[in-house]
Amino acid sequence: MANTENQHSAVKIITAVAAAAIVWTSVFSVSAQAISNENSTHTDTQVSEGALVLPNGDTLVSNDTADVDIVPAVSVDIKVGTNDYKSYDVPKSTVKDALNHANIRLGEYDTVDKSLNAKVKDNTKIKVNRVSFKKVVKTKKVMYKTKKKKTSSLYVGQTKVQTKGKKGTKKVTYTNKIVNGKVVKTIVSGTKIIKNSKKKVVLVGTKRKNYRMLVNNPTSFKTKSSGGAGTFYDHNGKKVAYKKIVTGPATAYSAQVGAYTAVGSRVKIGGVAVNPRQIPYGSKVYIETPDKKLVYGYAVANDTGGFVYTSSTVCDLFYPLESTCNTWGRRTVNIYVLK
Repeated sequence: MANTENQHSAVKIITAVAAAAIVWTSVFSVSAQAISNENSTHTDTQVSEGALVLPNGDTLVSNDTADVDIVPAVSVDIKVGTNDYKSYDVPKSTVKDALNHANIRLGEYDTVDKSLNAKVKDNTKIKVNRVSFKKVVKTKKVMYKTKKKKTSSLYVGQTKVQTKGKKGTKKVTYTNKIVNGKVVKTIVSGTKIIKNSKKKVVLVGTKRKNYRMLVNNPTSFKTKSSGGAGTFYDHNGKKVAYKKIVTGPATAYSAQVGAYTAVGSRVKIGGVAVNPRQIPYGSKVYIETPDKKLVYGYAVANDTGGFVYTSSTVCDLFYPLESTCNTWGRRTVNIYVLK
């Protein structure tokens, strides 16, 4: 009796296990079919030529809800720095997206020849300029300034260095703008004085020499203060330029009032006779002795005389009185021919 009850219990257990197996088999079959159908949806998707699948095949998708986009693709040429243009297949989107897809990162100062928001299409050319800045520090000399100081201890025209000038030093910082490896612009971005310069002090004479004129010469005209072959200081302390200088003996002559010169003008103080082959008629001149103690002053070459045939003198100075001519006598003079 006991054996019969045990046999009935075993049959019940086997029957229950079999039923459970049938149920799980059905569930597994339905799940497998569902998965097969779901996978078949993606497997049947057609990717047309000239399209990009985003994310690409190398991207691991861990989220069951991640989207896969298929976008049109275009071929663009991108040049980076000094490299040649290189072709890339990128999404048909913006320049910015094209650079990102090509894995080209822009530095802080880099520039692109197109707007990053511009749309790209087939054969679009994009140029990326690599831009950087580099600082260079150089040590330079600082020139000293010159200060002029008047003094009555020197004559007009004389100068003397009272204090020598000394150069200083400074550090100058230059900032170079470098585009694709070449310096295109340099600016001074900083200066620091290391050693100050020292002024040069020059004494300039104001003392006048004891000029003397035998007769007051009122002749005057405008003169240039620079240029020419050289400069000198007249009896008024004015710096005057000349184009040439003639040095030699000078005599004096007189004539009756109202007499005419070789150029047709009347004789007067400030008119001198010259050799016109040496000093042309009409030339403006200034005449004084080399020691500057005796001055005839400004004059015009408007006459000539017999001395031109003997070459004994370089000029004949007009004075209205014969006594004045005798006082002058024969003296060496500098004739400055003015501009």
